[in-house]
Amino acid sequence: MTRRSHRIGLLSSVALILGGSIPEAHALEAADSEPASAKIETVTVVATGVSNMDVASAGDVSQEQIASQPLLRPGAVLENVPGLIVTQHSGEGKANQYFLRAFNLDHGTDLATEVDDMPVNMPTHAHGQGYTDLNFLIPELVSDLHFKKGPYYADEGDFATAGAVRMDLVNQIPVSATLGFGEDGYRRALLLGSTALGGGTLLGAGDVYHNDGPFDEPDDYNRLNGVLRYHRGTERDFYTVTAMAYNGKWNSTDQVPAHAIEDGVIGRFGSLNPSDGGISSRYSLSFNRVKRTDSDQVQFSAYVIRYKLDLYSTFTYYLQDPVNGDQMRQHDDRVVYGFKGSKTWFTDLWGRASSNLLGVQGRFDDIRDVAIDATVQRQYLFTKQDASVMESNGAVYFENSTQWTQGLRTVLGLREDVFSFNVKDKMLNSDGSCNINSDPLGCNSGNVRASIFSPKLGIILGPWDRTSYFITVAEGYHSNDARGVTRSGESPDAPPVTPLTRAVSAEVGLATEPLPRWNTTLDVFLLELKSELTFDGDAGVTSPSGSTTRSGVEWGNTFRINSWLHADLNAAFSRARFDHDVDPDDLGCGDASPLHPCVQPIGITGRYIPNSPTNVIDAGLTAQHPSGWFGSVKARHFGESPLVEDNSAKSPAYTTVDLQLGYQKPGQWRLAVDVFNVAGIKWNDIEYYYVSRLQNESSPSPDFVVHPGVPRTVRAHFQYFL
Repeated sequence: MTRRSHRIGLLSSVALILGGSIPEAHALEAADSEPASAKIETVTVVATGVSNMDVASAGDVSQEQIASQPLLRPGAVLENVPGLIVTQHSGEGKANQYFLRAFNLDHGTDLATEVDDMPVNMPTHAHGQGYTDLNFLIPELVSDLHFKKGPYYADEGDFATAGAVRMDLVNQIPVSATLGFGEDGYRRALLLGSTALGGGTLLGAGDVYHNDGPFDEPDDYNRLNGVLRYHRGTERDFYTVTAMAYNGKWNSTDQVPAHAIEDGVIGRFGSLNPSDGGISSRYSLSFNRVKRTDSDQVQFSAYVIRYKLDLYSTFTYYLQDPVNGDQMRQHDDRVVYGFKGSKTWFTDLWGRASSNLLGVQGRFDDIRDVAIDATVQRQYLFTKQDASVMESNGAVYFENSTQWTQGLRTVLGLREDVFSFNVKDKMLNSDGSCNINSDPLGCNSGNVRASIFSPKLGIILGPWDRTSYFITVAEGYHSNDARGVTRSGESPDAPPVTPLTRAVSAEVGLATEPLPRWNTTLDVFLLELKSELTFDGDAGVTSPSGSTTRSGVEWGNTFRINSWLHADLNAAFSRARFDHDVDPDDLGCGDASPLHPCVQPIGITGRYIPNSPTNVIDAGLTAQHPSGWFGSVKARHFGESPLVEDNSAKSPAYTTVDLQLGYQKPGQWRLAVDVFNVAGIKWNDIEYYYVSRLQNESSPSPDFVVHPGVPRTVRAHFQYFL
C-alpha cells in the first residue's frame, strides 16, 4: 500500500469508528427539521443541477448575511466563507490574493469560483494560473453564496482543490440609488432596480467607483460596472439572460522591501515605482435554463466572456536590470466560451429514495495574446514572453445519492476531464524557427492532450441526537499553465510540467445543534497534492516544488441569540508541508544582474510551504433591530505563517476589527457607516521574503517584502428607495 493510500485509509477508518459509536437513530424533534428520508429530494430540488454531496465544511450565505457585513473591496465577499482570507499585494484593480485550508491560493489557483454559472478563474493567465478577479462583481446583486471546501464534488473540476465558491444573482430588486463617501478619496454611486417586462422581470444596475487608498501615490482606481438581467418563469421552471460589463484603471503601490521603510527611503505607504498599475476589462453574456419536476430536473447554461488586462508591476526593483529597473507589463487578451448541462432523475433503488445526476461541461479559452514585456514607466523595452493559446476542457460526470436507511445515505461521484493545450510561441527567429536563442525559456509551441479521472465517495450518517456525521474521500486536480505544459525542455530552468496535478483528500466531520439556537460544525481534513508545480506569472517561469501534504481542523459556530441578534465564531488550524526537503531556494539571487550579484550564496531548504496559513479565526456579532437600527462587528485573526522553506522567516500574526452601524426606514431610506481597522493597528495585507535591490544599493539582499494593510478608514453610504 502506498503512503498516500495508507493515510486516506487511516483517516477513513477513524471516521468509521466514530460512526460506529453513534447512538440508535431517532427523529429530530425540532419543528424546522425534516425526516432524513426526505433529504435527497429536498436538497436536489433546491439546487440547480449541482452535486448532492453533503459535508460539514460546506454551507450557504444569504443575501441578508452578505449585506450585513462591511466590504472593503468586492472580492471581500468571499470572506463570508469560514477560514478564507482575502488580501491584496498591489493596486485594488488587480485580482486579490486568497488563503484557505493551508493554501496560499495566490490569485485563485486552487479555489474554483463562479458567478451566475460562469467561471471566474482564468487558466494560462499572464499573471498567474487560475487568476480570479472579482472586481466586476456588484456585491448587492449576490443572492446566495454557496461554498464547498475540498475536491469532493462531481460537478467541480479545474481549480477546485481547496474548494469552490458559487455565487448566484438576484432576479429582482427594489429601485434605489446609493451614494458612498469616505476617506482616501472613496466615492461610489450605485443605481439598482427591476421592473416587469414581457411576462418576466428586467433588472438593471450601474456602479461608478473611485478610490485613492491610503498610499502616498494615490491608487486613483476608477471602476465602472453594469448589469442587465432578464428573468422569466417560476422557481421550478425559468430562464435568465444576463449581460455584465466592467472597466477598471488604477495605479498601484506594489509590495516593497521592509528596509526601504525602516531606512526612511519611503514612508509606510510610499511607492518605489509610481508608474505601476493597470487597465482591465471584462464583458460577458450568459444564459441559464432550469426546469424541475417531481421526477427530474434539467439545467443548462452557456456563456461568452471577453477579457483584457495590462498590468504593470515592479517586484524586485533593480535586481535584474540595474539601469532601467525590473518593471514589466503582463498582457492578457482572450475570449472564453463555455456551457454546462445536467439532468437529475429522482427514483427508487430497491425501495430506497435515490437520485442520479448526469452532467457535461465544456470550456474553450481563445487566448489571443498572453505576454510579458520589459517596460520602464509603462514604456515598452523588449518582449520576454509572447504566445497565443487555444486551451479547451471537456468533462462528463455522474453522481448517485441513495438513502439506504433513515440514518445512512451514500453519495458516489465519478468525473472524467479531458484537456487540450495548444500553444504558439510568437518569439521566433527571423526564419520562423523557435529555439532557446529566440526564446530564453525554450520554445513552447506545441499541442498536448491530457485527461484525468476523479472518483468521489461520501457517507452521511444520522441525524441522531440532532447530529449528522460525514465521511468523505475524493480526488481532484488543478491544471497547469499551458506555456509550461508545452515547453520544449531546451532550458534547464524551465522544463515542461505535468498538465494536470492530482489532489487526494479525505475529511470527517459533524454538524450538530448542541443547544437550542446554537449550530456548530467540526471537520478534520487531509489533502495531498502530487506536485505544487505552478507557472509563476510574476517571473514568467515554471516553478517546480514537489509533492505536499496539508491537514487541518475547522470549527464553525452560529448563535441565534434572539430574533434580531446573532453571533458567529469560526476557527481553522492547519499544517502544510512538502513531503521531502525542497531543492535549495536562492530566494531570487539567480536572477540578479552580474553587475550586482548577491554577496553570499543563498540555499534555503526545508519542508515548510511559504505563505501557508497556520490558523485563521473570525468572530462576528450582527444586529437587525425592529426599530430600524442595525450593525455588525467583525474580528479577523490571521496567524503566524512561514515565509521560507526552513521557517527561519515568518510573517507575524495580526488581528483586525471592522464595524458597521446604521439606521433604516424600510422601503424609504438606509444610512450605514463602515469603519475598517477600528483599532488602527499597523498590519500587512501581505508579506513575502525574497531578494530585491534598490537603485542605489551595491548588491541585492533578502528581506521581508510587505504591502501595508489599510489604516483606520471610515466610509458612509446612503441609500434612497425610489
